[in-house]
Amino acid sequence: MEEHNSGKPKSLSLIKPFDPWQSPLCTCLPKYSLNPYTGCSHGCLYCYASSFIPRFYEARPKGEFIKRVTKDLKNLPENSLISLSNSSDPYQHLEEKIKLTREFLTLLTETSHKVIILTKSDLVLRDLDLLERLKVVVSITITTIRWTNILERGAPSFERRLNTLKILHKRKIPTVVRLDPIIPGLNEREVLEILEEVIPYVEHIVLSTFKAKKDSLDRIENAFPHLKGYLKKLYLAEGEKRGWSFYLNQEKRKNSLMPLVEKILSYNKSYSLCREGLEGYTFRYGCDGRFLLDVPRGTNLS
Repeated sequence: MEEHNSGKPKSLSLIKPFDPWQSPLCTCLPKYSLNPYTGCSHGCLYCYASSFIPRFYEARPKGEFIKRVTKDLKNLPENSLISLSNSSDPYQHLEEKIKLTREFLTLLTETSHKVIILTKSDLVLRDLDLLERLKVVVSITITTIRWTNILERGAPSFERRLNTLKILHKRKIPTVVRLDPIIPGLNEREVLEILEEVIPYVEHIVLSTFKAKKDSLDRIENAFPHLKGYLKKLYLAEGEKRGWSFYLNQEKRKNSLMPLVEKILSYNKSYSLCREGLEGYTFRYGCDGRFLLDVPRGTNLS
């Protein structure tokens, strides 16, 4: 069943229509977005949100969250799809104590709404009791095995994320992996290794190359001396400006993505590309894995 969020909802406070800055490269179908927290403590050097959210790495909860989100849920059209969340991890460190995400999911069990959870954290396993009652897809972002302590210094290790996928898969919770971002000179080869590890436990894979901003370029080049000047050459001198971000040129993006696409197809799995703008590679069922919400749990999609 398609979500009925095409009508104009009543006034909303925290749950907002998903808007990727009106990017023509975004292939997401209409949905809503919710961030229980402002900012994120995972400290990912490549994070795009740090360029427009003040004090991004100083995470804090949204004020009067439960009161506001309860009202929003009542004002949404039935069967709406909510993305949780797009600019801060809903299972970052604050969630262990404050539990805003858990409280929101508890509220959601009393509605017809559906949810896609985007996280890097194994803390999502704490809420298995709720996930098994919801129309939910869990999307785990994985970027690296070797460089987590530098690139994503506050996030759980690759091993913990892989174990999370295994447990979710065993419990028949629909799972997606985002291999994101693919960064030239850093994890391009590594992502093939990651793909081999995770593909038995996922139904869908989302691929995305690094979309750079000047602050994220500086952070990565400062953290990895061997990339000093290299990334800025690829992005600022030889790349393409798309909206608010700098892209690799199209040929380099294809060279990074196509080996992964071929590997995914060899396993008869579905994939999508996130904001790449490459013709012929648009996944018609929604790039975020929403199609899994309409597949009976436990169905073998291979």
